[in-house]
Amino acid sequence: MTKENKKKLGLIACIATGIGAIIGSGIFGSLPAEINEIDGAVVLAFILATIYTLAKMFPAVYSSSIIPASGSFFLMPTKLIHPVVGLYMAIQNLLQPVLISVFAVLFADYFCSLFPGLAGRERMVAVIILLVYAVMAYMGNYLFASINTIIVIVMLVAVFLYIVVGLPHMNAGQITVSEAFGNGIKFSSIGAAVSVFASCLSGGSSVSQIADDVRNPRRDIPLALILAPVIVAVIYILMAVVTLGCMSGPTVTTLSEVASEFLPHGLVVFFIVGGPICGVLTSMVPVIMLTCAQIQAAAECEVFPKFLAKKNKHGVSTWILVYVMVFAIVCAATGSSFGVLMTVFSAVNALSDIPTCIVPFFLKKKYPHACNYAGIKFNFIFVSIMAVFAAGVAVWLAVAAFKSLGASVYMLIFGFMACAVVYFIIRIFYLKKNGRNLFAELKVPYDEWEARETECKALDAAE
Repeated sequence: MTKENKKKLGLIACIATGIGAIIGSGIFGSLPAEINEIDGAVVLAFILATIYTLAKMFPAVYSSSIIPASGSFFLMPTKLIHPVVGLYMAIQNLLQPVLISVFAVLFADYFCSLFPGLAGRERMVAVIILLVYAVMAYMGNYLFASINTIIVIVMLVAVFLYIVVGLPHMNAGQITVSEAFGNGIKFSSIGAAVSVFASCLSGGSSVSQIADDVRNPRRDIPLALILAPVIVAVIYILMAVVTLGCMSGPTVTTLSEVASEFLPHGLVVFFIVGGPICGVLTSMVPVIMLTCAQIQAAAECEVFPKFLAKKNKHGVSTWILVYVMVFAIVCAATGSSFGVLMTVFSAVNALSDIPTCIVPFFLKKKYPHACNYAGIKFNFIFVSIMAVFAAGVAVWLAVAAFKSLGASVYMLIFGFMACAVVYFIIRIFYLKKNGRNLFAELKVPYDEWEARETECKALDAAE
């Protein structure tokens, strides 16, 4: 093992990063709400949500097993589909810090609830945690992900404590799917629960955006993309079973309320800290890393000024990190723009899922020999079915998201996209004055992918 490889992430770290990105505070609020709505049918909803999540994940799994790359959410649509698609992805990436600020605010809410003396200082706590994470991110993805792995372990210990101690105390008679349907639950309610749980299982694809920091990306990233949501799904199902079996009444408000039925007070506090609080922190790390990686990839292609792509000695672009964290800090400090920004982000983000879903078709056409030597082999017909299904769902979600927006939000989106168009016009003409053609340069194939295709073509010819 080379010295360089020692500083790269292995399979365990990749899986931990994926798990950390998936398990957040959402499940701790969503599970009680859905149990109150559909009772024991939550187990079925989790199974269906897992199938749907894996279907959405397979385009990324397939692509990462063949030509992994940091910032692939930008690079693959740009190089494989069309530069215009890449420009859209680049602009959409600039909104990602909104999610980071939301995680920071959620952390502050949970943290301050444990320390009443901090009541009213939630924004200050949110800014402080963002500053701490900015320093850790500056030290490089290897250290950042390693620290995150430790927090993931603490979170898993808290969740396993809830499951292992709760199982012997549960009343199995309270867990019946048939009774849930007998109570008049409609399939539409199950569908709504599947949508919520699928959201709780999402986020694991973030590890595919830091391929340059992974020791064996063609193997480890696809495995992490599959294993992380499956592991989390099993954990969620067990949490649902324990919650259903240990509920003292017909409804439940919080999981800590159920935990108090079988855990002493000290362990209940540990469950709150290790569960929702650590869940928020572990979700923040992958989002910071993937946001920086995607903007980095765009800057290296000179969609943004190239000086932004200059990395420090830890392999992190200081300017991009500053942009991401300052944006998040401003949002967390003001708080007033959260609702509108998140609505805009959700609608625009839904559109960005469509090109990522159809990438495998372009990949198969452009790099057929590389596809024969994937790190993990998949049947292309199966991948195609999953990609078409995922793309169809992405279109439906995008339409649904835009239908839900008000006129003021449409104006905000139009204004944002107008600014983006003006920026690109200025950028294109600036490069043209210097004898450069941005679109022509964006169409130039990625050197590492070309080298991989040449290598695999030689292997095919030798057989």
